[in-house]
Amino acid sequence: MQKSKCCDVMLYVPTFSGGGAERVFVRIANFYVAEGYSVSFVVNRAGGPIESLLSPDIKIIEAGYDQSLRAIPALIRVLRHQRPRAVISALTSANLAMVIAVRLARLSGVHPRLMICERNEFTTASRRFSPKKRRIFRTLVSLLYPLADKISGNASGVVDDLKGYVRTSDEQFCMLPNPAPDAEQIALALTSPPPHPWFTENIPVAVAMGRLVAQKDYPTMLKAIAECKMPVRLLILGQGEERSALEELANTLGIHDRVDFVGFQMNRFDYLAHGKIFLLSSHSEGFPNALIEAISFGLPCVSTDCAGNGPKDILGQSFPEMLVPVGDYSAIAQAISDQIQKPTSPSRISALAERYTLSAISNQFMREVLP
Repeated sequence: MQKSKCCDVMLYVPTFSGGGAERVFVRIANFYVAEGYSVSFVVNRAGGPIESLLSPDIKIIEAGYDQSLRAIPALIRVLRHQRPRAVISALTSANLAMVIAVRLARLSGVHPRLMICERNEFTTASRRFSPKKRRIFRTLVSLLYPLADKISGNASGVVDDLKGYVRTSDEQFCMLPNPAPDAEQIALALTSPPPHPWFTENIPVAVAMGRLVAQKDYPTMLKAIAECKMPVRLLILGQGEERSALEELANTLGIHDRVDFVGFQMNRFDYLAHGKIFLLSSHSEGFPNALIEAISFGLPCVSTDCAGNGPKDILGQSFPEMLVPVGDYSAIAQAISDQIQKPTSPSRISALAERYTLSAISNQFMREVLP
């Protein structure tokens, strides 16, 4: 490859799937290019539901491998060709691969500053691995993360947890929350027609969004719907390997006619615009995009006070009554009833999102990685 003109910032996530980290990085990349920065976006494999959201002015570079650690040689070549001033990566495997790639690229005269971003509490997230793989990843994080210029987490608990593995100065860490939706996105959704027939009927509709995986603990949410004394229906946006088991549980609980698994939805804001309440039942969360999105619409929320501290960071000071213990479906059911019977003012709720504008968060990223 011939050397190209240095780009200002390169962002790296494994895929263009519909996950929270990927959405955040696409929005930040679009903001940077609109501000006049030259931006490259690296993925292991191109394609996916949110690739179309990326600005056409951003160069998409495909590493060509399914796994980040196998993509290290390709990442080194990309770094040598693009010669970025700053690199921002997210998710553990991608972070580890980019740390190695940047260190090796520096041997050939390419010296980008690197920020790595964790999006969930690492201790909890790593428990899904086998014991052997867990030990390997925890060792790699401990050895390689200190080699990055900045280590960020999107919630206080994420950062505090990382400090237990990564022995380096406190100044190397920073907390960078996820941005709230833009005002234009909210306004457009508020004028949209109801995306589901339940919104046209006189029964409150709760909305939940997120992958159908163990971390999100949807069984507890379904049990709460079954126990709730208020009539309420539930729409769950997302897809994942637990869908069949969750549908079976809904049948067992006798609420199959009150729960609809609607899959991944690009127009998720339309659901928030018409919903009555938002639910989050996770065991752990970093800074949950779905929660800050719901708050931006002024939607009353019920969330577990889970590991990672993201929901507490958002709700704890202003609305502690919206937080419930992890796994306590009775507490969730009671909180749902309380919020439906005496809902919090939408304007009070949406005011929380004002501190999380895209421009404020994006500029904070850039200040941290290029001080």
